Amino acid sequence: MDIPTFDAAVSKTIPGTFVPDVPATAPRTGPIPDETPGVAGAETPTFRDTLKGLLEDVSDRVTASDKNSRDLATGKTTDIEKVITSVEEANLSMQFTLAVRNKILDAYKEITAMQV
Repeated sequence: MDIPTFDAAVSKTIPGTFVPDVPATAPRTGPIPDETPGVAGAETPTFRDTLKGLLEDVSDRVTASDKNSRDLATGKTTDIEKVITSVEEANLSMQFTLAVRNKILDAYKEITAMQV
C-alpha cells in the first residue's frame, strides 16, 4: 500500500478547505495488522507514537515558517514564495491538528456519556 506523504496530501488540497481530494481509485483501508509480515520483531506504532510524530511535524513546520518570516523581515532572504509556502504549510498543519484534537475530544465526550 502506498501511503502519501504529508506534503503530497497538502498539495492536493482544495482551496478553501483542508480536506485533500481523494480520488475514486483510492485504496480501501482495513485494520492495521498486529505484525508486519516478513519482518521479525517489527512493532506497529502506538497511537501515542503517531500523535507524538504528528505534533513534532507540526512544531517543525511552525518553527520553519517563523524562521522564514523573520529572514524575510530582516532582509536575509528575498524568496517570498518560499516564505508564503512555509506559512501556508504551517497553517494547514495547525488546522489538521486542531481537527484531529476536536475529533478526539468529541469521541471522549461520547464515550463518557455512554451508560454502562
